[in-house]
Amino acid sequence: MKKIWSVSELSNAVKESIESNFFDVSVAGEISGLKWHSSGHIYFSLLEESSTLNVAFFRRYADRLSFVPSDGMRVVAYGNLSSYPPRSNYQLICRRITPAGEGDKLIALINLKRQLQNEGLFDKNRSLPAFPKRIAIVTSLTGAAIEDIKSVISRRFGGVTLFVFGALVEGAKAADSLIKAINRVKRDAESLNIDLLIIARGGGSKESLDLFNNEEIARLIYTLDIPVVSAIGHQIDETLVDLVADCRAETPTAAAELISPDINILKNRYLEIVDNFSKSIKRYIAQKRLMLRALSNKISYRSLSNFFDTKSQKADFTIYNLNTVFGTILTKKKEKYVMTTNKIKILRIQFIGKYKIKVYNLAKLMHSAILNVVEFRHIRLSGFINLMETLSPISTLKRGYTVTLKNNCVVKLSDINTGDTIITKFYNGVTESKVIDKKNTSK
Repeated sequence: MKKIWSVSELSNAVKESIESNFFDVSVAGEISGLKWHSSGHIYFSLLEESSTLNVAFFRRYADRLSFVPSDGMRVVAYGNLSSYPPRSNYQLICRRITPAGEGDKLIALINLKRQLQNEGLFDKNRSLPAFPKRIAIVTSLTGAAIEDIKSVISRRFGGVTLFVFGALVEGAKAADSLIKAINRVKRDAESLNIDLLIIARGGGSKESLDLFNNEEIARLIYTLDIPVVSAIGHQIDETLVDLVADCRAETPTAAAELISPDINILKNRYLEIVDNFSKSIKRYIAQKRLMLRALSNKISYRSLSNFFDTKSQKADFTIYNLNTVFGTILTKKKEKYVMTTNKIKILRIQFIGKYKIKVYNLAKLMHSAILNVVEFRHIRLSGFINLMETLSPISTLKRGYTVTLKNNCVVKLSDINTGDTIITKFYNGVTESKVIDKKNTSK
């Protein structure tokens, strides 16, 4: 027999069918009958030729609108299709709307993100080095981003070498410029021993973010063998560069703080370790000293001597009394007691000698253990000291190296021109020179 549905059963079945088959849809149309409810919800219809679709845009999503919709505006609505059983009609539960032109662009970007994600471009996520020494920066040479990064790194962890690869970060030629700069980093990363790359932009309009949604740039970043930090200078929108990078920072300043350890925190931690180590050694030695003292008190030479002296004196009195009373028998007993006394004295000497050896061996063992602990702590402490000296730029200068500065910035040969004034920094002083000629000897 054919099933007879109740109205509510059929309405709910239709609702489940619609929601499961039209869960994530994008619909383009013209707004009509727009109503702003006092609850903050927005209700309207999407029109196209002879078709109409009711739309419910609830407050939790409507509060995120970046523009004011109005009747007659063409938009793209994103959400899931559902039905409203009390009225037996279906509607779009909207999560976001954009003007129609932006909607097409956004859909293309969403599809590109899905494609790159499926290819695994967003899965690299390499960890950043704890103490980077040589950092590449791709950014505008005239913007504030590079100065912010230099200032923060110099303040937090001096001695880091920065390699700046200039590139445009906005404009029609920005994409080609950015690609060329990243390719230069890729080419020189191994020869310059670069530890990581920062791609930075000091700020700009939302439209300028399109540069960092470039597919070619995203794929190029993925091919790099060093970790990449994106510092595009925006908080809400997430670009392809952010997704393919190993780490994202909201601003260039935040990126500099993220990749550079604070030398003051490291110093405080070092002093804390030294202090804890010193306290630990003192506690250990004090505990072992108390244990040794307690053991020595238990095996006191004086208490053993008193014990055996008392027994010997008692034996002497016994021999005297027996001699007086028994005569000849006493003489024999005296000899026997003399022998016994001698044995007791021998046992006393052996007993005391045995425990003296034990106490000596225990003290020797404790001394060796304390020396081993102190030596182990000393090795660890030396390791921390060597690490701090290795990380210090002064140690590099002590080995005979120099640093060449131009306009207070570290430079390489290609940055120096004939006639420039340069500063050469040694371990114990500086010299100022004027470039008469330069020759590239690396070819």
